Formats: sequence, C-alpha cells, structure tokens
Amino acid sequence: MPIQKYVIVKFLEPVTDGTEFEAKHWPLHVTLASNFIVDRKAVNLFDELRELASKENPVATTASDDDYFGPQKQVRVTTLTMAPELQALHNRIIALLKTLGATFDEPHYQEAGYRAHATVQVDKRLHKGDAVTIDELTVVDMFPGDDISRRRTMQTFKLRSK
Repeated sequence: MPIQKYVIVKFLEPVTDGTEFEAKHWPLHVTLASNFIVDRKAVNLFDELRELASKENPVATTASDDDYFGPQKQVRVTTLTMAPELQALHNRIIALLKTLGATFDEPHYQEAGYRAHATVQVDKRLHKGDAVTIDELTVVDMFPGDDISRRRTMQTFKLRSK
C-alpha cells in the first residue's frame, strides 16, 4: 500500500538521509509537521517540499522554557520562542500538505495549536537561550519496512539562503 505515515522535522544534530534509529531514540529535533498520511503514489511529496524549501528563508529562534506535553504531561520539552516567521513556516508546510491530501493524527497541534519544541532526552537537550536556526526540512518515515519501532530519515531539503 503506498500510504505511509511521515513527519517533517529540523534535526538539531547531524543526521544524514537514510539514517535509521529506534522510535524511542530520536536525534534531537524540532517537529515542523507532526504525523501525517499522504499517498506518495498520487503526489510527489519530495518535489513539492523541494519547491517550498527553495522559497523559504531560514528562521532564527531561541530555546525558551521547559514544559510538559502529552496526555498526562509526561513528556518534558523545551519550547522555542514562537517568532512570527516560525509560525508562518509551519503554516505554509501544513497548507502544502493539505493541498496534497494529507491527513493528520492530531490536527489540533498544528497551525494555531502549534508549539515548536524539542523533547528533552536522556543525554541531550536544548537549554534556555540556545540559538536555533530552522534552515532545512527532513521527511522521516515513521514505520520503515512496516516496523513501528523504527524511524528512517528519507530526504532533507535546505531552505534558501537569504
């Protein structure tokens, strides 16, 4: 079946396309579009994202306060300052995905509900005041080879230089 779940992130540490990792051991990242399904046989997701990225300027922001996300507030995160440019980039990514027929697991966490953040991990995290530059988008396959316990980076798109 050509339909698969994906996310779009900005990795905050070096990760090359094709890298696989355990679902519970993500590299440090900021999610720009959370879990979505799109039929890649019907649309060319990569061409569309390449085109979008070619028109977008990098976005500078900073790490802000820690918070807890999740149904039981069990996931510790460091939020990012929601610069208008960051919100606008997120909104344009979501708008593009919607035009491609994407459906989202949790649409209430996008657009007006979007809060950019990086999950605090055992051995890495952002600290308040850390500079963060969103200068590329990476598509991640959430179930490579139908394995729900793995993730695989698919393709990275650089945002245009100013």
